[in-house]
Amino acid sequence: MKLALVGTGRMGQAVEVLAQAEGHAIVARFDAAHPLLDARDPDDLNGAEVCIDFSLPDVALDHLHRYSFWGVDAVVGTTGWYDELGKVREWVAEGQNGVLYAPNFSLGVAVLVRALRGALPLLDQLSDYDPWVHELHHTGKVDSPSGTARLLADELLAGLARKERLDAETQHGAIAPEVLHVSSTRAGHLFGEHTIGFDSAMDQLSFTHIAKDRRAFAAGAVRAAAWVQGRTGLFTLDDMLEDVVGRGIGSSGHG
Repeated sequence: MKLALVGTGRMGQAVEVLAQAEGHAIVARFDAAHPLLDARDPDDLNGAEVCIDFSLPDVALDHLHRYSFWGVDAVVGTTGWYDELGKVREWVAEGQNGVLYAPNFSLGVAVLVRALRGALPLLDQLSDYDPWVHELHHTGKVDSPSGTARLLADELLAGLARKERLDAETQHGAIAPEVLHVSSTRAGHLFGEHTIGFDSAMDQLSFTHIAKDRRAFAAGAVRAAAWVQGRTGLFTLDDMLEDVVGRGIGSSGHG
């Protein structure tokens, strides 16, 4: 594939190293010094077939509009724009391009979400188990809670009738029974750790994903680029995983 990197920070650098090791070409790079929004037309992408975007939340929506306007496929790891999903879906329909977005491109997180969905129907009937979400990241993480923590919290809210809303603030008193508490820790150089817990008076159940290297996210993003290339629509990592599982977990191309 010919790829354009939008955001050349730590994630962009990890994507570049892994993509080149797999034989893909990085044909364009955009960052704060060379913004995508300064590009005049699709020719500035130098023939890129897919843009991989790990930029910043304040430009993510404008980038998404540009991808659809140009009709170029994109993989987007930048969060902060999910309230505008309806608008982006309209842009993608008009542009006839493919966009795959995720707050976390680790395939392990996608598997964790599926495992959680499998357990929630039973846990919904076991009201003694009170759930929570906690995440840990390095001190340079700009958002809190993380997009992945919010994704996991949304799964819990959708699957548990007894939880109606999340609260990500520090609690200074008793928490209402219908509230799902989502908490964060920022320390050191942690790549990311997410835990969903269920606590009862007699025991505790937890689901945890620990990222050990940025290559896990880079590998998922490159695999997503191969999958979304040539497709039309707005997709999530779960869509890709569903397709990959259906065709055999070893396959990474698109059909």
